[in-house]
Amino acid sequence: MGSQRTISKYNLEYFHEDLVAGDYDMPTIYPTVYEPKQLIGFNYLNTVQSDAGIHFYLDDYQFERFWKKPKLYIEKLQRFDCVLSPDFSLYRDMPLAMMMWNVYRSRLLGQMMQQAGITVIPTVSWAGQRSFDFCFDGLPQYSTLSISTIGVKRNKVATSIWQIGVKEMLKRLHPRQLLIYGGKIEFDYPTNVDVVYYDNDNVKRLRKVAANGEQRSVIRDS
Repeated sequence: MGSQRTISKYNLEYFHEDLVAGDYDMPTIYPTVYEPKQLIGFNYLNTVQSDAGIHFYLDDYQFERFWKKPKLYIEKLQRFDCVLSPDFSLYRDMPLAMMMWNVYRSRLLGQMMQQAGITVIPTVSWAGQRSFDFCFDGLPQYSTLSISTIGVKRNKVATSIWQIGVKEMLKRLHPRQLLIYGGKIEFDYPTNVDVVYYDNDNVKRLRKVAANGEQRSVIRDS
């Protein structure tokens, strides 16, 4: 083990070797079944009401601070209805080592939040079949899980990869409920899976701004 400064930099003090799964020691998150009324991005942490669930379907730079200061942000997140585990990016052209690191970070922060008493909904991400060896490790079976369709719907290749990943996730994890963030993509879900859709809050906010702009324009012109 390295110096205390190194240990803290990598959050190694929060890693428990008896709470891991798979060949790559992914921290485990235990199952929960829960449906939040709404999901709001972590970037609005200080401005939204506590009856919302917090998601991380954002660019990574907007929540890297959580990894750097987990205790600080876990204290802030404890006031919210629930929290999705962080969605650190997985891209098909990433080295596998980077993918594994991002999956590991997501699992560890999710586990830490659960240990702090937060209702945690595990987020599931993948980047093609070569990520299947580790991207589902540490995730619970028969639980509520969350996935995203952001950046998938307008690209046939991305849509195909997403659909293959959903099939693999269903086969391995058997979720009771899926919270899908970002809109619908055609998929034949099993009848025993409760599927709940959430609109992209950034898109909703832009539409609202555009609508308000149109209203002001009408008022000025009248």
